[in-house]
Amino acid sequence: MKYSTFSHKGSRSVNEDKIHIESLKNYSELFLIADGMGGYEDGENAASMIVESISTYLNTLKEIIPKDIQKAINKANLAIRQYQQIAGYKSGATLAGSIVMIDKIICFWVGDVKIFHFRNNKLIKESKPHSLVNELIQINSYVEPERIKNIKHVVTRSIQGDLKKSEMDYFEVINPEKDDVLIICSDGVHDKLNGLQIERMLSNSDFIDKNVLAIEDVLHDVAKDNYSLIAITNF
Repeated sequence: MKYSTFSHKGSRSVNEDKIHIESLKNYSELFLIADGMGGYEDGENAASMIVESISTYLNTLKEIIPKDIQKAINKANLAIRQYQQIAGYKSGATLAGSIVMIDKIICFWVGDVKIFHFRNNKLIKESKPHSLVNELIQINSYVEPERIKNIKHVVTRSIQGDLKKSEMDYFEVINPEKDDVLIICSDGVHDKLNGLQIERMLSNSDFIDKNVLAIEDVLHDVAKDNYSLIAITNF
C-alpha cells in the first residue's frame, strides 16, 4: 500500500486541519483528517483531540466494524464536551477517515468533508457532505443562488459535543483492487476541485505522488481555506 498527503493553511493564519495515519494493533491501517470548525474556538486543538481519542479507542479492538467507529466518534464527542466545559467556549471539528483491512476498507465521515473512490482512473463513488446545501438538494428544495453563497459552509453534522449531530455515514470497499485510489479530503480541497476534476488529474501519471503534487499545486494558487488530502493506493 502507498499513500501521499499534504496539508496547508491556505490564506488562513493557522492550519486547523489535522492528518493522522497509524498502523493499528489489529493490523489494519487508519487514515484520518479532522477539520477544525470555522466560527468556533481552537479548532486546531479540537482536531488533534478528536483523532487522538478515536485512534486510542480503535487500538483496543481486535476487529473493527462500523458501529465501533461510531462508538469511537462518540468518545471523541465526550472528550470535546469536557474540554468545552473547562475552556468555556465552543470547539469542534468535522472528520473523514478510512480503515484499510485485508479484504475491505471502511470509509466514514461526519461533516462537510469528502471521500472519493476511483478505479481504473474513473470515479465510482463519492461521499455526500453533511451540509445544509446538500440536504436541501437531497429533498429537491430550490435555493436561490445568492442564498447558496450565504449557507454554503453551514455544517449539519460535526464532532462538537452533541451526540445527536455527530452520526457518521459510511461506505465499504470490498476486496479493493491494486489500482484503486481513495482520496480523503477536507472541504478546502473539494470546494475547489470536484471528483471529475480530480479524476482527470489522477490519469496524468501512474505515480500517486506526482498526481497528488499536481493537485497540491492547483490548490496552492486558488485555496482560501485550510486544505488537506490523503491519497491511498496499491492495496
